[in-house]
Amino acid sequence: MKIQKTELAAKLNQIKGVVPKKTTMPILQGILVKEGYLIANNLEMTIKAKLEGTEDECFIIPERAFDLINNLPDGEIDITISGGNTMTIKADKIKNKYQTMDPGPFPVSDIEGEGSEFTIKAGLLLESVRRVSYAIPQQGGNATMSTMCLQAKDGQLNFVGLDGHVLAWDKIDYDGEFELLIPKNTIDKLKTLGLTGDIRIRRSNAMAVFATKDFEICTRLVQGEYYKYQNMFKELPLHTVISRKELLDAMVRAKMCTAEKCPVKFELSGSQLNLSIKDQTTDYHETVDLQEDISEELTIGFDARLVIETLKAFDCDNVGISLQGPKMPMIVEAEDSDFKTIVLPVAIK
Repeated sequence: MKIQKTELAAKLNQIKGVVPKKTTMPILQGILVKEGYLIANNLEMTIKAKLEGTEDECFIIPERAFDLINNLPDGEIDITISGGNTMTIKADKIKNKYQTMDPGPFPVSDIEGEGSEFTIKAGLLLESVRRVSYAIPQQGGNATMSTMCLQAKDGQLNFVGLDGHVLAWDKIDYDGEFELLIPKNTIDKLKTLGLTGDIRIRRSNAMAVFATKDFEICTRLVQGEYYKYQNMFKELPLHTVISRKELLDAMVRAKMCTAEKCPVKFELSGSQLNLSIKDQTTDYHETVDLQEDISEELTIGFDARLVIETLKAFDCDNVGISLQGPKMPMIVEAEDSDFKTIVLPVAIK
């Protein structure tokens, strides 16, 4: 196989993060070259990256070769496989041999049969995925909470992430009905591949495939019933509007003044939000103007990190904030989309 180094290295770098560090199947610690694709599999997710000029190839690039390929000089690379699964890499004046494996047993996950399919613009999908993904925990006792819920219902395609402290919900128009619980690792990978154009999503009861002209991502789905998130978004009596950037900047300044996990105190009154963080070494105060007067005074505490992460998930200039009491969640809503979040309060002294 002869191929340009930059092209091969770019595709390797995009999918090598899927290669497992530890596995009972050593063959998965390489990347399969087969039928015009580079393929990585960790048994939860399979990624296929289109690689022109490899349609007639079938061999495994061992993990030890990834760094060498990345560090070869730009230009043409010649990769050959000889008897005994010996792989030789040549580039300019460089030559190296690796022992590789028989590609035959390498598993490539896919959906058997046709499955159900729909198409969505990559930009729409990735924008909503990016917004809600911060609220998905990496691991949790409840497997369904370590997923993004992609739910089509009542003329909407809903994107939902939640843990025990925050809930994020975005939606776009869509006519259909289904529910997919997609693992966080798959969500994180979808965000990094630079997907463009149309994404075709095929699904079965156990698997889903996200396919573009350059990539196919096949993932297992988590089984279970997702939390009834809609019930959390109720009309609350106290409402105001605030500059997202001003509040975010103030929160970042307050948080950097303390190393402890102490809460930030919100004191809302009239046209002002007074926020403060206090610990053994810090007593930080800042006032942020509200764009709408709040009808009642309220003091409430939040985890500063969660408020910062929530505000970063928005990209609008202003956000609406709805509240009810010091022990009730805060709802934050975008001014220019259907994106909304919930942040649970914490106790303050």
